[in-house]
Amino acid sequence: MYFNNQMLNPQTVNSQYYHSVRDQIPAYGSNQDLEVAKAVKAIHDLCEAVKKMDESYQQAAFYLCLNQMAADPNW
Repeated sequence: MYFNNQMLNPQTVNSQYYHSVRDQIPAYGSNQDLEVAKAVKAIHDLCEAVKKMDESYQQAAFYLCLNQMAADPNW
């Protein structure tokens, strides 16, 4: 529950806002759309894996995922 509440929080993830911002960016071609689709699938797979964890492990997974994203030099 903790992981889903943090990662899928409607206050921080707003699909209408995402689409409005995306529409303002010049088209980068279907390659960028493919990369977005891959990222969305990865998050979906992550959420499916987290559903099988106890809440304390969900919290650990959430923080470790944030740590990994912050550690990536290209982020």
